[in-house]
Amino acid sequence: MKPVRIIPRLDVKGANLVKGVHMEGLRVIGRPERFASSYYQDGADELLYIDAVASLYGRNNLEEIVKRTAEDVFIPITVGGGIRSIGDIRRLLNAGADKVAINTAAIRNPEIITEGAKVFGSQCIVVSIQAMRVGKGKYEPYTDNGREPTGMRVAEWVRQAVDLGAGEILITSIDQEGTGNGFDLELFSEVIESVPVPVIACGGAGKAKHFEEVIKDCNVDAVSASSIFHYNAILKIGVEKCEEGNIEYLKKFVEVNDSSILKKLEPISVSDLKSYLRNVGVKSIDLSLAKSGVNNEFTVKSGKVRSKTIQKFVKVSTCVALVDYGRSNLFSVEAALKKVGANVIIARNHKEIMSADKLVIAGVGAFGDGMKGMKDNDLINPIKEFVATGKPVLGICLGMQLFMSEGEEFGIYEGLDLIKGRVVRLKEAGVNTKKIKIPHVGWSYLFPPNNNGTPQTSEHSDIWQKEAILRGILEGSYVYFIHSNVVLPDDKDLIIAEAVYGNNNICTVIRKGNIVGCQFHPERSGEVGLKIYSNFVSNFQ
Repeated sequence: MKPVRIIPRLDVKGANLVKGVHMEGLRVIGRPERFASSYYQDGADELLYIDAVASLYGRNNLEEIVKRTAEDVFIPITVGGGIRSIGDIRRLLNAGADKVAINTAAIRNPEIITEGAKVFGSQCIVVSIQAMRVGKGKYEPYTDNGREPTGMRVAEWVRQAVDLGAGEILITSIDQEGTGNGFDLELFSEVIESVPVPVIACGGAGKAKHFEEVIKDCNVDAVSASSIFHYNAILKIGVEKCEEGNIEYLKKFVEVNDSSILKKLEPISVSDLKSYLRNVGVKSIDLSLAKSGVNNEFTVKSGKVRSKTIQKFVKVSTCVALVDYGRSNLFSVEAALKKVGANVIIARNHKEIMSADKLVIAGVGAFGDGMKGMKDNDLINPIKEFVATGKPVLGICLGMQLFMSEGEEFGIYEGLDLIKGRVVRLKEAGVNTKKIKIPHVGWSYLFPPNNNGTPQTSEHSDIWQKEAILRGILEGSYVYFIHSNVVLPDDKDLIIAEAVYGNNNICTVIRKGNIVGCQFHPERSGEVGLKIYSNFVSNFQ
């Protein structure tokens, strides 16, 4: 069974975290960043931010909240609400989002799905569907946070959205949302059977067993929920620290726990939910900071910052240039590099690139559009000149792919040709020839090349001591992927780590001299990813 992602959902109105029932009666319960940080520490796989009134008021208010969150939270963030244009998508990605969820604009202007997929890659485009039952076995998508009917049918719309380029579907049951009565299994089964891309189920979680049911019965790829996590977090955070919340209401919940809204709710932490799921045979990933996948030699105990095992980083003098070619998720990468002590500059020209000690090329999107960004900003020759100096260069996701000779996404395009090879689409075949879902969205574990994808040593071993970029990383550590295409180098000996997805052995880490690339996103891979950035800044020569 594949690992199923657990995704806390944070609905936001203005600057506040809110929660309602059937998407109505929104009640302020605190500051979203505080809850997001709590979920990150507790092992959440991703976070989902939704502006609950964005479409109603014709704006998205989440950019600053996402920035503040991305400074200290190093797991993927999906953002939705009020997204109407390619410019809106770009601003949110630049603020630290990894994916965008589009509902109202996608129905009113379906071309935004295709345009977004071509510019940013289908893996960044999540189509959000708010569904209401309108008859036996029939569901209708609604817009404007569940306020406006569309006259469409969910099964038809979800297939159309995927054909247009959506890389993931977020389906929320309006009927069940906020009730704690459980998931609408019929709805999710219908959607999952209709599409070949990952599906996130949302709406109705009241107890741990509800997650077990929807995962086992519907074969979802991820489950998102809010109340069941929020009210547990309130107990952990403390009512007095919720700041903006309805303090009297929250005190009543904490002291009496008899609110009519909460009668059917059994609050639980993310880590406890994952433990429950593993005990009932559902595969989930332990991403709590105490189980980071980083060798204990490189960690310290802290009773002040977090009662978890965390990494300790010190300020270094290394100047790292983060290349801005108009296609990069700069903010989250910059935040991670600063977290590990680097002196970071954003490089947009030859002088800024050549002034650095080390270079990072990150990015999201399609290969051809990435190379267009390089050419339009006159960055190809400066990057090649920097590589020729022998100083270290790190490529992340699209940045790694651009190192290759050519890419075959939406046509054939020339790459930087720093490493001989191609970028091709993932094979759609899975284990026993069953089709897998593309894009590959989620957590997969690292292993050395040529060992058939099975970690061969104990959890405390460290097999990459000779590779500076992976030093201290345990074999079998999980890292976060979001991609549809993979690197095929001509020289397979350049591959130093792989991952498996279906029948694909993914070139996950590649090195050629002073050039190193990661297909996954270290800035979204928790403590393991931070350790990789720390290795690049402090150890990689």
